[in-house]
Amino acid sequence: MRYRLLGPLEVDVDGRRLEISAARDRILLVMLLLQPNRVVTLPRLVDAVWGDAAPATARAQLHTCVSRLRRQLPGAIHTDTAGYRVLAGDDELDTLVFGRLVADGRAAVAAGELQAARKHLRDALELWRGPALAGVDSPSVQAAAVALEERHSSALEDCIDVELQLGLQAELISQLTGLVEQHPLRERLHGQLMTALARVGRTADAIAVYLRLADALDDELGLAPSAALQELYRGLLQPAGGSSPADRAPGPAPLSSLNHPGRGMPVPTPWTLPRDVADFSGRDDLVDRLVAAARAGRDDMPVVLTVDGMAGVGKTSLAVHVAHLVADRYPDGRLFVDLRAHSERPPLAAHDALGVLLRNLGIDTERVPVDPDERIARWRTELAQRRMLVVLDNAADPGQVTPLLPGASASLVIITSRRRLGGLDGACSVSLDVLDDADAARFVTTVVGERAASDPGATAEVVRLCGALPLALRLAAARLAHRPSWTVADLAERLRQANPAPIDLAVDGRSTHAAFDLSYRQLDEPAQRLFRLAGLHPTGEFNVRVAAALSGLPIRDADELLSRLVDAHLLIEPVAGRFRLHDLLREYAAGLAAADPEREPATTRMLDFYLQATAAATRPSEQGRHRGQIDDAEPGPSVPRFADHTAAWRWLELEQGNVVGAVHLADRNGLHRYTSLITRALWLYLFRNSLNELSIDLHERALAAAEALADDDLVAMARNYLASAFVRAGRCDLAAEQLNKIIDHPAWRYRASNNLAAVYVFSGRFAEALALLEESMAARRGDDTGLSEQWVCLATALRHVGRTDESLNVARRVLAVGRAAGGTQLAASGTLELAFMRQKLGQHRLAALLLRSLLDRAIPQVGPAAVCEARSLLGLSLQALGRPADGLALLEAARRQAEHLDPSTVCIIDNNLGVGLHAVGRLEEAKHVHARALERAMRIGYTVEQARAYEGLGRCSTEPRLARQRLQAALDLYDAMGATQREQVAARLRAIDEPGGK
Repeated sequence: MRYRLLGPLEVDVDGRRLEISAARDRILLVMLLLQPNRVVTLPRLVDAVWGDAAPATARAQLHTCVSRLRRQLPGAIHTDTAGYRVLAGDDELDTLVFGRLVADGRAAVAAGELQAARKHLRDALELWRGPALAGVDSPSVQAAAVALEERHSSALEDCIDVELQLGLQAELISQLTGLVEQHPLRERLHGQLMTALARVGRTADAIAVYLRLADALDDELGLAPSAALQELYRGLLQPAGGSSPADRAPGPAPLSSLNHPGRGMPVPTPWTLPRDVADFSGRDDLVDRLVAAARAGRDDMPVVLTVDGMAGVGKTSLAVHVAHLVADRYPDGRLFVDLRAHSERPPLAAHDALGVLLRNLGIDTERVPVDPDERIARWRTELAQRRMLVVLDNAADPGQVTPLLPGASASLVIITSRRRLGGLDGACSVSLDVLDDADAARFVTTVVGERAASDPGATAEVVRLCGALPLALRLAAARLAHRPSWTVADLAERLRQANPAPIDLAVDGRSTHAAFDLSYRQLDEPAQRLFRLAGLHPTGEFNVRVAAALSGLPIRDADELLSRLVDAHLLIEPVAGRFRLHDLLREYAAGLAAADPEREPATTRMLDFYLQATAAATRPSEQGRHRGQIDDAEPGPSVPRFADHTAAWRWLELEQGNVVGAVHLADRNGLHRYTSLITRALWLYLFRNSLNELSIDLHERALAAAEALADDDLVAMARNYLASAFVRAGRCDLAAEQLNKIIDHPAWRYRASNNLAAVYVFSGRFAEALALLEESMAARRGDDTGLSEQWVCLATALRHVGRTDESLNVARRVLAVGRAAGGTQLAASGTLELAFMRQKLGQHRLAALLLRSLLDRAIPQVGPAAVCEARSLLGLSLQALGRPADGLALLEAARRQAEHLDPSTVCIIDNNLGVGLHAVGRLEEAKHVHARALERAMRIGYTVEQARAYEGLGRCSTEPRLARQRLQAALDLYDAMGATQREQVAARLRAIDEPGGK
């Protein structure tokens, strides 16, 4: 059989073209082929075929579709308890052939075999017969098609680089000229065209290519081309000095730069796997079984191993040991991720874990997809061309790990969990208990040596006193190994003396305290002190800077003590520079810290660190925003200094759980000032990432803390930022209530006025919003602090009431201020407003330029809501420019991305998607999407989107009475708001009432 997805769906059986005419059959088959040889679950298939409109009989209808397909494709589709899978050989599916050829081409480039590389890449590109999956009408399928098209573009650019190295520039100019026209902001293509032109002596034309791009960026966005492109341009301007343009034109970037734009050096093989346990002993049968399963893997299917068992039983040690034994089979990298199922910090969501994994592969943060399905697709695409070993430690359940599993890949995944992980198809699973007596004694003997072997009775007593738990045994045996004068009987006696101690921990009735206590007491006082103080940390995972803050020591001294704690097995260093207390050891350390007289000052030092570090991380992104008391203190010596926005945001991504834990710790201990200020410092990160419920919880704690302090300024601050979280969550009444309580506060009235105006805009009260803004801005004339945010709100309100020129001028001012201050969020807000206005004026090409620039340059600080909205708006502009399929694919991708964002963003994206579906004649789907937007908009009081939803429903209604009714509802709302959309709705109503109208 032969399957082709790189174009319209085609299936050949025995050389005969097979016609699959039923739409549902086509969707079902494509969904299975997108994950060949893997089970696709029934809920995923139901969603792809019906979306949210799945009937009660959906599963039965799927079975019917499968039966039809099986008659046409005998032996191809197999049933699993969770769903179905299609079997496809390496040469039977064009996406697999494409991936293999591209991988071969890139390998040939790395080996310097350019002719072979060109052949592989051109052969891969020849497989494309048009837009991928054209004609398969499903949002899920079209989202996958977008990812396939991106793979095509990347391979094409790689191939062009190879051909430039081969001196084929003259043949490429025509193709590159067309590509640059299609992708006016894709800078790599512009650089390739400039290089090709320069090498054939057309230096002036190469310069013209650069200037056209630079003009477009500067005129509409105020942005400059990338540094690499500017360098290429400067090279073209330099006097030749006897050299030809071909000599001056730079060669293409190395392969690492092709895969990771912006990088000039090869990305090293990723290796975050912890070091092996040198004295690992026991569990021989399980080790042999897992190693055999790993070595029996196929080239087209990943191997999945799972290890489960209680805390301290040695799951991670076993997984890491097995990983090292088979590591030679996986030359492309060995990754380790703690999924945090049992921690003070929330478990690491699959979406976030994928972000960690992709960044470990060397992919820049800004290029990691935001959309959940796109992130999964990118991870599986990366692994499809690699032999990787991935350890997923401390998993919560199958749902957390399933998105992290590779697709068609020769990789190995080892998962550890305290729970048995059922439902992972094809996984080899083992369950650990405590060691049996023989293995436990052998383990002690391996660590200690002859002393244990010569006194089996005392060794057995040590095993009994440690409950045969590997963690406790390791600590006890390590003490004995470092005390050559002790006998095993001495160790047993000390364990017996330690057992009655008042701090007692147990796992399934087995005490571990004795082993912990023995190891602790063998430390010198500075190491004991740091271990105790580490028990105060809210999550038990930290870096050397936090340890320095806790202990009040210089970073160098804290680092030396941490190394000693790692050597004593009281601390784990899962990756270089990051330390973790095992759950049981954290409880033990916390018990010691509870009686430590230094507990309060150490806690204060730690909270100072998290306050000052979070304030430093958010400061670059908050130009002109009132920050109150969070910047009052001089940062301590251990607080990091951030080189740029990206470094600051990466720190926030890594430390978010610890910062939230610090707020909770301060709240529990009545440290009200820290509860209030750390929450304020973290606000921007929570707001931009739409972490609304978490933000509400923290700001309600902050408000209670500020009220307990009777600090009016902190109370006003907490109310202001609590209101912002309420707005994002669609609870405008509660937001207005908080803002009205501080509208007369001398230090907060202007900010409260601005934010209340934003609430009014959200609620469609544009006249009130404009009056409030104009009054506030007039009162502040001459004081520009924070005015830029008022301009964003002002531009939006002016746009809605039809004051177009004023809105354009204000939006341009926002963009200019954002650029001058380096404020990515402010510049993004200005860009979005300008794009809105260009669309409203019918200037879709300019709107597309603006939006592409925002998306091309989007970085984490901009936030997923703004990126999602930009993608959706770009989809509408592409449709208006005559590219309906491309536009709809972007709209659908934006909707998928918005699923986990705030409800107001989801309303906007749903209504945009409804417009896009209507444009391609899919009226029933458009009605469903607009109805969904209407329900949500009414629930959260988002009047503008409520009116848009009614308008969309009216446009989609084929029955005049219903169309009139819905359009009239939209008109009434637009009239009440004073919005300009009322004119187009009124015109449509008149058209319905005219003879021959709809």
